[in-house]
Amino acid sequence: MPLRRRRSHYQELSEFEQDHVVGLREGGFSFCDIAEILGRNVFTVYDCWHKWSREGTVSRRPGSRWARVTTERKDRCARRMSVTHRIASAVEIRAAVGTTVTQRNVKNRLHQAQLRARRPVTCIPLTPNHCRLRREWCQARAHWWTEWRSVVFSEESRFCLGASDGRVLVRRGTGERLQPTYMWPRLITTP
Repeated sequence: MPLRRRRSHYQELSEFEQDHVVGLREGGFSFCDIAEILGRNVFTVYDCWHKWSREGTVSRRPGSRWARVTTERKDRCARRMSVTHRIASAVEIRAAVGTTVTQRNVKNRLHQAQLRARRPVTCIPLTPNHCRLRREWCQARAHWWTEWRSVVFSEESRFCLGASDGRVLVRRGTGERLQPTYMWPRLITTP
């Protein structure tokens, strides 16, 4: 197994995979061999076999999962609120929906809908004339190999010792980063 753990190793086994574990184990395979065949963690395979040998079944007992705190309707309402008001925090969404669930539950439901809180892209609104002038400037300096070697590029880091650093986050789906709706114009440029 690679050093970085893959999420698929720790996901719940399907019913077919559970039956596969029992069949392979009864066929004489070791736990390591079964885990390698299925692409799962050895402990997951061992737990499945241990449950089979102890209870005689690999299926879950009824009612053994956590009960959902929110209804599907409340989840849809939270998603709709998040899509219409992209900069609303999880606390504001929870208050608007009117549920008594925790902030973590609201975040989990939004994550399931692929709506994560991310920093908005900040950009300077450019006119076609600005774009032309920037392109000309870049083309004039395209062959400055020796000059560019003496330039030091560095990144700024923000450190926050308090609870909030004041950043405004935008909830957006995957692949929506550069859409104009989620970009914030930056009017002041640094020299």
